[in-house]
Order: sequence, then C-alpha cells, then structure tokens
Amino acid sequence: MTIGDGHDLRSSRFAGDEVLEGCNDKERVLQRGDSGSAVRKIQQALIVLGFPVPEVGANGIFSGETELAVRSYQEARGLKVDGIVGSVTIGSLDEEFFTGTQKPSVSPVTEPQVSEVPSPLFPESPVRSPRASPVGPVRAPEVQPVSAPKAPRVEAPVVKIPQPPTTPIAEPPILTTQTVPPEQTPAHVTRPITPPLTRLPKTVDSKGRKFHTAGTLIGSNSSFEAEAGKSIRLEVSTLNTRESNVTIKTNTGEIKESVILPDTPVNFEFYGVEEPFIWRFYIETDIEDSLIEWKLYSNWVPEESE
Repeated sequence: MTIGDGHDLRSSRFAGDEVLEGCNDKERVLQRGDSGSAVRKIQQALIVLGFPVPEVGANGIFSGETELAVRSYQEARGLKVDGIVGSVTIGSLDEEFFTGTQKPSVSPVTEPQVSEVPSPLFPESPVRSPRASPVGPVRAPEVQPVSAPKAPRVEAPVVKIPQPPTTPIAEPPILTTQTVPPEQTPAHVTRPITPPLTRLPKTVDSKGRKFHTAGTLIGSNSSFEAEAGKSIRLEVSTLNTRESNVTIKTNTGEIKESVILPDTPVNFEFYGVEEPFIWRFYIETDIEDSLIEWKLYSNWVPEESE
C-alpha cells in the first residue's frame, strides 16, 4: 500500500480505500469473484453514471452482471474492454467524481536584493500633464425651495359590520357509541436515502410465462443451468458491436440456431416433460470474445412454489 506517495485517488468516493488505492497503484485488480466494500463502491459509482446492475444492485459482489456494467463503462469511455477494474479504469472513475482542485506547487524564489538608493516604483512618464490654472471653486446658484401642494384629506366612510346573534347555539350531543379520537401529533420519520436500483419487470407473455432469471455469458462456448417449468422462452441478445451466429442446445436434445444483430434480442422456445425441470443450456457463438445477455421466462418460477 502506497497511500501518500503522490499518486493516490482524489475523489471523496474512492480516496482512502486501501483496495481501490492498490488498484490505482497497479498492485492489484478487482474482477469477477471478488467481494467487499470496494466492489460496492464501484457498483454504486457505475449506477450513478448510468451503467446499472439491475438484478443484484450494489451488493458488494463482483458477479457477471457487475462485470457487464464495467465492460459497458470501459467501452463508453474508450478504455480497454476487459471487465476488470485496474489502474486505468479506477483512474477514469476517480477523475469523473473528483470535484476539487489541486494547489499548484510553488518553487522557492530567491528574493532580489533591494538597492539602498530610493527609486520610484513606476518610471516617470516623459510626457508631463499640464498644470491646472489656479481657479477658485465655482459655486452653484442657490435655488429657492419649492413646497409641494398638500392633497385634501379624505375621510373613509364608516362601514358597519353586522354582528352575529348573541343566542348561543347548542352543540349536538355525543352519542354513547361515538368515540372522540384523541389528539395525536404525527411523528417525524426520517427515511434513509438509498441509491436507485433498476429492477426488471415481471411480465407475463401470451402463454403465461413469467420472468424467471437473467445473466451474462462470456466467450464463444458457455452454458448455464436453471430449474424452471415445462414451457420456456429464452431471450438472447449480443452486447458486441457486430452480428454473430448463435447455436443453443439443451439437455432435452433440442438444437436451435439464429443470427443475432446488435441491440436486437431473439427469442427461443423450448418444452420439457415435467415440472419443475432442471434445464441446461449450451450456447455457442462464432465470436471468440462474445458477450451474450440472456433472460429466461417460464410458466413455473421457484418463488411461486414456496
């Protein structure tokens, strides 16, 4: 740890954190699988900058969703897109949140030797201004004060306000079954301020399938497993900047292929034999550094079975 070596983080959001200072000094990195307060600070900063972590939020765990947010930030800022928080990435985040200014360093200057001969601070101009002629002060002529005419005083007419009748009005009796609520002073409740979190809506499609779970896959050959119902809809989209060919295989023997364009999700439907069913999906692409985002919809979700 080299805090105080002149290369520390400057924003109040990151400064003083030993893990992030170590990332800034190239002594370590934050990547998928890490956890702790340093990861939470990175997640909160990404959410503030518009790179959300929709499912988990700022939970302090560097998951695949956090890695996707880091990659999106790196691509938007023109950095190396590797999903790892190293010296360059934490330095870029620190510059965005740094609001102070550094004091310029002042080098010692040798004070000039003062001459004993008195000299004017400013050189005398070669052109001399003409001297004013001795003219006495000019007095302004006296002006007689003018009195303003007084406006005649107008008395406002007296208006009589009708008085209410003096006969007392009897209040309605309180029934024996009627209760008078006591006076209560509303308590002042202070709610903690929490950072905004993006949540995916749990919509239901035409076949009664609800949102089940989501995630991100990295690489040209990857897989994931989920316990879901017999009717499945898998929504797949690519986060790369070019189109890719995708092949999806399941443990039920089904194989489906499609071409996925950037920012254009593709839906695949699968049907099992029982409910719930342990689904396993194998996803292959023709891009080596592929970044695939998937969302699973099912007619059975675990939370409904509890």
